[in-house]
Amino acid sequence: MSEQYSRRSHPVLPLPGFLFKPVTAVIISVVHVYLSYGHLYNLFSGEILWTHIWKGFGALLGAYVFAALASRGYARRAVKELEPKLE
Repeated sequence: MSEQYSRRSHPVLPLPGFLFKPVTAVIISVVHVYLSYGHLYNLFSGEILWTHIWKGFGALLGAYVFAALASRGYARRAVKELEPKLE
């Protein structure tokens, strides 16, 4: 198999390195859920504005992305703990 088709070992998103740490990603995900709550509450309570739609669902999408980054970091840490120690 050529080098061209191998898996990438570095992150593809152009984000600072501290955002890829699981704890930071979880905190940012929680903040996104908090920010979406206000807009979605207004949207579902009857104040139907385009701003509430795109900001509410956009913040939920951001929460999903950062939750995925956090779970990736936690999964990578768990795999490292399960690998046999070669001495």
